[in-house]
Amino acid sequence: MKRISLLLAMTAVLSGCQTMGPEPELNTRSVYSGDNSLLYQVRKQASSADQAMQMAEMAYQAGDLDQSLYQYLRAIELEPKRYEALVGVGRIHRERGNTQLAEMAFGEVLTNQPDNLDALAEMGMLRLAQRDHKGAQDLLFKAVELDQRRLGSDKGSPHDVAALKVDSKSPLKVYNALGVLADLNNDFPLSEAYYRLAMLIEPRSVLVQNSLGYSYYMAGQWPDAERTYQRGISYDASYKPLWRNYGLLLARMGRYEEALSAFEQISNRAQASNDVGYVCLLEGKLDDAEQFFRSAIEQSPAHYDMAWENLKRVQQVRRIRQMGGNPNSVAAIPPSAPAVQ
Repeated sequence: MKRISLLLAMTAVLSGCQTMGPEPELNTRSVYSGDNSLLYQVRKQASSADQAMQMAEMAYQAGDLDQSLYQYLRAIELEPKRYEALVGVGRIHRERGNTQLAEMAFGEVLTNQPDNLDALAEMGMLRLAQRDHKGAQDLLFKAVELDQRRLGSDKGSPHDVAALKVDSKSPLKVYNALGVLADLNNDFPLSEAYYRLAMLIEPRSVLVQNSLGYSYYMAGQWPDAERTYQRGISYDASYKPLWRNYGLLLARMGRYEEALSAFEQISNRAQASNDVGYVCLLEGKLDDAEQFFRSAIEQSPAHYDMAWENLKRVQQVRRIRQMGGNPNSVAAIPPSAPAVQ
């Protein structure tokens, strides 16, 4: 696909298009035309690729992904071989779940720069999200090998974590993602070893604290998980995935009021009550589950369809029990997937 088609496709997603038809034969100027369009404003603001990259990174850190994406596209327009900008474009699409566009961006970078560490890391995380564990491992291992080569380590191998070296320039996301991959394979000692490496790269990374806490949670080491989540919160209390995992842990431990408070950091009281109720339901604590679902409904009676559906599940499980059926008819609790962003 031509680069202009890639830009057009990405712009279409930003415009709210859920499906894309045949790609129009438009030039770059026509895409950016119009004084009232954000693209046109960006074109007037960023006069160099370096300036566009700086603005893109600032917007990304501020959570303004639309502005960040436009700025990355502006950098590519000004400097077509600015592959770090294309990695940024792919990262945003990966985080938004636009898999095809993310793959397109990372694929183009790796076609031109097969050893681009950032692109390897991002494509590896994309494969991990797609549950392609072998594909993810191959990409992430290649990134580790490149990092070890940069550090001048001839002994460092992804298969021998104890021999790996890292520094502040090492790709945090790569080592964190390898920890997540080990967790998915129930190899908790290996995952912890990768997370320890990641913490050497960035000691106060909330991403790594969340992943390590999740690992302890999956391994049944709940006190360790709690301490790790609390440490992560002390680093950055705005990180939503951590609060959700912390809430799940507290609910599993039967500390419902604390779980409600944790969930309320990322949602309203009705949603928090529903989440705690769902944990109770999955653990077979039907009376507690019913109490939390009814509380959620009372707080949002007109709009909280999910709580009604979950309350029906409680009643179904009760009927099954009364009929002598399988009381474990509800699936085991699915822990929140570890974040790899």
